[in-house]
Amino acid sequence: MVLIAFLSLGSCEKGFFDREPLDRISPENVFSDPALAQAYLNNLIGKLPFGMHAFPSASPGYTQYPCMLASISDEARPKSGWVDNYKIIRGVLTPSNHYSLGLWNEAYVNIRQANSLITGLAESGIPEPARKQMAGAAKFVRAFMYFDLTRRYGGVPLITQVQSVSNNLLVPRTTQSLIYDFLYQELKECAGMLPDRSETPAGSISRQAAIALNARAMLYAGRWDKAAELSGELIFGPSNDGLDLYPDYKQLFLSYGGNKEVILEKLTLPPLVGHSFGLYNFPVRWRSDWGGQTCPTQEFVDAYEMADGTPFDWANPAHAADPYKNRDPRFYASVFYHGARFSEIKPSFGEPFIDMEWNNGNEGPGPKRHGAASITGYLVLKFVDPSMGFAPKPGEERTSWKEIRFAEVLLIYAEAANEQNGPSAPIYEAVNRIRLRAGMPVLPAGLTKEAMRERIRHERQIELAFENHRWFDLIRWGIAREILDGYLPHGIMIERKPGAPTRTQMPQLFDPVWLMFTRFEVSGANQFFPSSHFLLPIPQDELDKNPNLSQNPGY
Repeated sequence: MVLIAFLSLGSCEKGFFDREPLDRISPENVFSDPALAQAYLNNLIGKLPFGMHAFPSASPGYTQYPCMLASISDEARPKSGWVDNYKIIRGVLTPSNHYSLGLWNEAYVNIRQANSLITGLAESGIPEPARKQMAGAAKFVRAFMYFDLTRRYGGVPLITQVQSVSNNLLVPRTTQSLIYDFLYQELKECAGMLPDRSETPAGSISRQAAIALNARAMLYAGRWDKAAELSGELIFGPSNDGLDLYPDYKQLFLSYGGNKEVILEKLTLPPLVGHSFGLYNFPVRWRSDWGGQTCPTQEFVDAYEMADGTPFDWANPAHAADPYKNRDPRFYASVFYHGARFSEIKPSFGEPFIDMEWNNGNEGPGPKRHGAASITGYLVLKFVDPSMGFAPKPGEERTSWKEIRFAEVLLIYAEAANEQNGPSAPIYEAVNRIRLRAGMPVLPAGLTKEAMRERIRHERQIELAFENHRWFDLIRWGIAREILDGYLPHGIMIERKPGAPTRTQMPQLFDPVWLMFTRFEVSGANQFFPSSHFLLPIPQDELDKNPNLSQNPGY
């Protein structure tokens, strides 16, 4: 009777059930109001990946767990055996679980929102140039998501319109080649819709960001002419807009936004948005709850050249006796090693230097290691902000994430131009600018195309260390199996020589005269890389919903 009375009441008032919910704003109102449309866009831009332990939620496809993407390559290993990165290392990727590499669902949510904004802006009355600029930024986010999808999964469904039940929702995969065609045209269009970097606040999406992302995408696609042209436009052309290398490599990664080298970055605003790199990676005696999660491998440390540009060599007695002396300055800016100074901040005990001595109960490895100590004898220094003090709390760190910077653009140009035509003066100039900034000698003259290729790949490994490039670089170069399948990572065992001061006499000993350095194999950290891992599996739930999707080989 109550239901009948209610329905009768509704029938007396025309449109009673057609009223809009009072707790929602209609799309028409959002996309016709400049302030609401900008707020929607800001939320969308906020979905771009944050490369290191974003807070309050992690960024899909980068750091869903307390380990960086570096720890599934030959750069590092996770400290904790329970983290999902070890599933990837052991060759266990399934259609039901991509672990920290997957981003299918999150990316398509963001693409759907971008499509809604692009369509809504086209039908709105928001005047130019605001409408054009907002649409360009939305297209950029959509392009970024498709680039991240295609480099992981290969061909993916290309959806650029708002979908409804009247449309075909079961979209098949578009080939990877066509996805790269779309990205090239889309980002060229974006560049014409967006303002220059110098005209926008830090953290905004600029014309330079669109050009740089396009250059990165074309490099991945192996379209050397387009990658060289786009990156060259930012280096040598009028689109440079003041881009340059920042003189201090270490301080670059401690900036909060607006550095002249950074083309695309994610800003922080604690407590609303911050990151927790220090929480997960601080050394033991400066840690809070986690600490030591990303442990660089000995192979990665050995890749740093000597200061004179020659390779480091354990067979050289001088190198083996003091392995951290006279190395590429970027090593000292990127890696915590035995005797490295943390900062002026006092640790919980002992001197303010990193103590990696074997079985010493501090930061170092060994059977008696502290639960939050390194398993390799190294920790990541590159993003550690000493101004955070002792034991930073979750989400309170303020440094920005540098997603694309000018040094990468220089390396994109060098690689693409070398693959296209072999070594040239502009290629030498691009690579040497990076090396000279670091304080390293220039490349030797007369390199062959193959020798230059190896030098450029080495420069990417060192310059872009821990910035989420290495895994994808090895895959796109086609050498991931060669490097990673059967890879046995090593660490450093640092012990006192006979006759050295005892731990009672000197609890912390950093003078290499009294130390022995021995490489050791990190137990349980060996890697498998099946051929299927060149692409991720299409998620099983997507295959179940969409019969027009096909699975990648090997899954």
